[in-house]
Amino acid sequence: MANLLLNIMLSLMITVSSVAHGFLTNVINDVISEDTGDVRLFKEKDKVRDVKERALEKLQEVFGLPDLGEKRHHQVPPQFMTELYNNIADQSGSTRRRIPYNATVIRSFIERDNSLCHYFHFNISGLDVTESVLEAQLHLYRMKMQAYEMHPALFTSPSLIIRVYQVLDEQQLSRPDMHRLLSIHTVGAHSHGWEVSNVTEAVLDWITGRRPNRGILVTCNTIFEQSVEVRFARRNEHHNSKQPILVLFDDEAKIHGPTTAPITHPRPGNLNYYKYHNDPTNEEGDSSAERAAVRQRRSLPNVASANSNLNSSTADNPPHRANASGECSRLELFVDFEQIGWSSWIIAPKGYPAYYCKGHCNFPLGQSQRPTNHATVQSIVHELNLAPDVGKPCCVPTSLLNVPLLFYDDNDNVVLRMYEDMVADSCGCL
Repeated sequence: MANLLLNIMLSLMITVSSVAHGFLTNVINDVISEDTGDVRLFKEKDKVRDVKERALEKLQEVFGLPDLGEKRHHQVPPQFMTELYNNIADQSGSTRRRIPYNATVIRSFIERDNSLCHYFHFNISGLDVTESVLEAQLHLYRMKMQAYEMHPALFTSPSLIIRVYQVLDEQQLSRPDMHRLLSIHTVGAHSHGWEVSNVTEAVLDWITGRRPNRGILVTCNTIFEQSVEVRFARRNEHHNSKQPILVLFDDEAKIHGPTTAPITHPRPGNLNYYKYHNDPTNEEGDSSAERAAVRQRRSLPNVASANSNLNSSTADNPPHRANASGECSRLELFVDFEQIGWSSWIIAPKGYPAYYCKGHCNFPLGQSQRPTNHATVQSIVHELNLAPDVGKPCCVPTSLLNVPLLFYDDNDNVVLRMYEDMVADSCGCL
């Protein structure tokens, strides 16, 4: 009897153990399956994130830009930079004329020391080593002065003599003769607006290390050589768009293709390639951020539309929304910097129509497909199967346009850079 009870108890224990083992096994399998699914999901998300990061890195490499992220900028860009952009770019964001001095990069540096009236200092230590300076200019906005503010000598002198010096000793600012004279020019004694001076020699000294950067000194005298005070708009007075700037016209080492055809350079010191649009109604500076923002929007082109014609050559080859025939043609592609995540530091354009080429290049090739002689021969060879490994010609851009980009760098300086071969102007079979 005892043996029978013992056998029954052993059987029950074995049964319970089997059931428990099966239950635990199922639970463990479920947990493992769930964990495996989560791991797979995480891996897929990481893969997508890695692909996006690599794509953005490649895009930054193409544009030659640092990783500025979502950095926000609130200063109004210098008037010169926005007007220059408008002068060389059309409404679609493409280039309509070349940059002065045949430069590929224009950098503007804001003043870093505004404690003294006629002393200006700019930090250019972040200049790219691949760039060579073609021209350097000091841009100062001379304020309109009321009669009670003027020096008595101004009422007898029709003109003022403005001299610009490279400072050699900060302790001798009261003695202009102790410094290096860079520029001298005559202006109307009662006029106001932008004054532009050539300071190339000083900047070349600074970047080559021949002399340290000790700033720039500006003096004003009557035609009788009497020293007088004039007011220049300064950064600390909220004249953001009219603050003093140092502008460098640079030639960047070509990495992505051959240089453009050379143009005749202006004579040294000739600054007549561009005229400021002086606005007398905005003489007393930027009194509020709202008005500054309105002026900024008004001064920049409307580049929101991806369907604007780039120029007359583009109008002859309009983009197609649908490639119904399947032949090689140009299709719409709009690059939106906001979608990329660059809208916080790119000033203009907000995007541009890049277009792309798509379609077949079947025999016989028509003139509308802009075939080269090589493409025509290749299509014949392919059609007759004279060489089995030879395929059809490819649908590719046959002409490309440049795009200028106006943006803030990581030091809040505004840069205008020209990018070559950014827009497919026409497509054909090659």
